[in-house]
Amino acid sequence: MRADPEPDLWPAAATALRGLLLAAAWRVRQTALDLLGPALVAERFAFVEDYAQALAEMPDESPVHPGLQALAEAAQWPLAATELWLLHGLADEDRRFAGLIETLNETLGETGEQPGAALLHAWFGNAPGDGLRPALRVLIQLGLLRPVAAGGGRAAQRFEVDEACWAALRGEPLSEPGPGLRLLNAPALLDELVLTDATRAALAQWQGEPLLVRGPEHNGRGSLIGALSAREGRAVLEARLSSEPPASLGALATLCQARLLLRPEATPGEPVRLPSLRGYAGWLGIVAAEEDGLEGLPPRTRSLRLPLPDYAQRLALLGAGNEALAAGLHLSCGHLRRAWGTGARDEAGLREAALADGGAAGLARLAQRLASESAPAEALVLDDTLRRDLDALAARCQQRDRLAATLPRPFAARLNAGVRALLAGPSGTGKTLAAQVLAARLGLPLFRLDLGAVVSKYIGETERNLHRLLSSAQALDVMLLLDEGDALLAPRTEVGSSNDRYANLETNFLLQRLESHAGLVLVTTNALARIDSAFLRRFDFVIPFRAPEFAERLALWRAHLPPGHGVSESQLARVAEACALTGGQVRNVVLDAVSAALSRGDVVRSAMLFEALQREYRRSAGLCPLAEL
Repeated sequence: MRADPEPDLWPAAATALRGLLLAAAWRVRQTALDLLGPALVAERFAFVEDYAQALAEMPDESPVHPGLQALAEAAQWPLAATELWLLHGLADEDRRFAGLIETLNETLGETGEQPGAALLHAWFGNAPGDGLRPALRVLIQLGLLRPVAAGGGRAAQRFEVDEACWAALRGEPLSEPGPGLRLLNAPALLDELVLTDATRAALAQWQGEPLLVRGPEHNGRGSLIGALSAREGRAVLEARLSSEPPASLGALATLCQARLLLRPEATPGEPVRLPSLRGYAGWLGIVAAEEDGLEGLPPRTRSLRLPLPDYAQRLALLGAGNEALAAGLHLSCGHLRRAWGTGARDEAGLREAALADGGAAGLARLAQRLASESAPAEALVLDDTLRRDLDALAARCQQRDRLAATLPRPFAARLNAGVRALLAGPSGTGKTLAAQVLAARLGLPLFRLDLGAVVSKYIGETERNLHRLLSSAQALDVMLLLDEGDALLAPRTEVGSSNDRYANLETNFLLQRLESHAGLVLVTTNALARIDSAFLRRFDFVIPFRAPEFAERLALWRAHLPPGHGVSESQLARVAEACALTGGQVRNVVLDAVSAALSRGDVVRSAMLFEALQREYRRSAGLCPLAEL
């Protein structure tokens, strides 16, 4: 710290801090004169006289430091606490004080560059209810001071200032003051946010109470808190509560003159306990998912819900003339706004921009993207009944926005925009291919759940992964495929052990989470009987896939064999009649036969197809019904 700065270079808060630091330096100077004598001070620590001169030249009326004053009032700390904190921070301002305090400690039989117990007692005394202990206690509770080293007796403790809080006191707050903490300026004004009339009406009645905003991720919850803060001319200190937040969180927000935004990361079924925000002055913003359980909400907390944007909101974000895009894109507000900002102007480009935005990172860790564009509709051979069922499912997905506006209000109130379908049937009958074709038809990215990444042996981790996966899929408007979903949707059992209990908890969570999911989920299974009946009631569609009949098998052979093959129609008809293979098995046989033809430099012949058929039957421990072809 400079002892004689130019007055016009100091804003009001900095001028106030300068005066307080000069007063603390004066106390150190007086102690040095008493313990070391004027001669030694003049010889080794002459710089303290510059501080004394600067203090003498300070005006009688000094401005008040607004952040420090707000913190002192919010924490109701004793008068001694301010000076005690500043004395510990002097060495951070001017390293010469570290040497002086170390010399004073040695004179009193102690060591260290921070004030020791003897020095602190000499400065503040230790009267009950007054002096050093109450001031030190409140500074430690607020996180403004922390022990230099853990352990040791109280008399041996040394304390240092919290770096982030000290930077905020100086008017130089850190943009990332700690793990999970960010100091942000509002990216948008309140009038710029696309909100429903109901949301604006609720905000008009809000009078600065703690505000809990629920809704999907990347959907403007944090932007709303930021806009309310910007209306007051304040920044936002955002804290992600993935672990225990620092004790200084409340004090740091007050010193930054910011509003505090908490983002709890709850484990499904285990509510998050909100931290005690000592020293925080102002209203509190909290954003959470619909399912997150929270404990310790402040009294009089107001709740607000921000659902995924409806058609009118999406059109307002995209602008007039983009009605078709608004009808097809069910992205969250944040993803849609950022994707539009990339310059993409068609549905496919906007979806890819949203996936590239970074919001898909959580999705990619738990699911694998399937290339739906490589699954043309003609590759799917279906009977008329199954085709009509899939057409009905596609229509439901396409009209999910308009349902609520068309149905009677009591019915529509219980709906969300989600569609859940179960595709059940033997392996190889085209369930996964049908999902790919449906995704391509709807123009949606398709992601398949990775069971190995989602299911965990640790209690609660499977639910947490499923929650992240469904939340990301919903915000990005992607189709989610749970292949062989009976592994997750198994029936609940009688509780005979703790393993049974936690397995039932996972099933209960998935039941509730699928029902509340506002996106598209397809589940495939080879064993319908192994799925809990409660799940079946929650599916909008249950579509049975059966093994193909003769006509469908013949169509499969024709669709899979390459052009110019050497197998006659009568031979294909014999194979389709005699060999009751599924589509997956037909694919295997054709791949085998084509590989043999390529290696011989020939087209697929009947002999190659017959050999491949025999290998397919041997693989499944069966006997090929054809003796020759």
